[in-house]
Amino acid sequence: MIVSWNGSLVKEGRISLPVSDAVFLRGEGVFETIRAESGRPCLWQKHYDRLAKSALRMGWTTPDRCILESQVVEVLEANQLESARVRITLGNECLITAEPLPEVEGKLSVVSIDCPVNERSPLAGVKCTSYAENMMLLRASGADEAIRPNMVGELCEGCISNVFFVKDGDIFTPALETGCLPGVMRAEVIRVVSVTEGHWPLDVLREADELWLSNSLRRLRSVNLLNGHDLGRESSLFLEVSQRLAHS
Repeated sequence: MIVSWNGSLVKEGRISLPVSDAVFLRGEGVFETIRAESGRPCLWQKHYDRLAKSALRMGWTTPDRCILESQVVEVLEANQLESARVRITLGNECLITAEPLPEVEGKLSVVSIDCPVNERSPLAGVKCTSYAENMMLLRASGADEAIRPNMVGELCEGCISNVFFVKDGDIFTPALETGCLPGVMRAEVIRVVSVTEGHWPLDVLREADELWLSNSLRRLRSVNLLNGHDLGRESSLFLEVSQRLAHS
């Protein structure tokens, strides 16, 4: 892989990292994972804004928006990728990588777990490189996604996605105050269709007619299995919202 390391294109094995680097030693960095299509990063302005906001919270400086975007495009071109999974990791250094988009399998299996998100954490809402907890919980779940409550038992988020549920034709999602990440695709869903943001107990999922997950790579996906319960096929409402996202 050819990567961008502090603005220069190098082979991935040629990166030199100081042994005192805070991102490497303590996970004190921020990152963005971005879908690229036609050789360009999708929803770039929104991803950049979130990166800059997260970096400010962590005490890092964000490179200029236009310069950073040009570096992303350079990485895509160097790796001959039109569609890709782009990741920007930022701390004292700036690393940009790009690799083929992961394949999206058919059925999506989700479980709810009782390990809470701390909505009062100073890192709440920050896309931080300290991501080990999320990945450990996801692997341990044995599912495609694990949905978590916050400290007061409210529905919050998945380990790698935001959550939407449907009841009687209405769409709902946890408010940002629950501690969930301000997902770029979450915001896009709210932009193209009416969604109620609020606070509900995790158990509200038991009564939901549908469950959707959003993130930048998978966009919006409908859950087939929740805690082993069959939620059925994609509904007409889901297909309508997906079409709106595709043409927005």
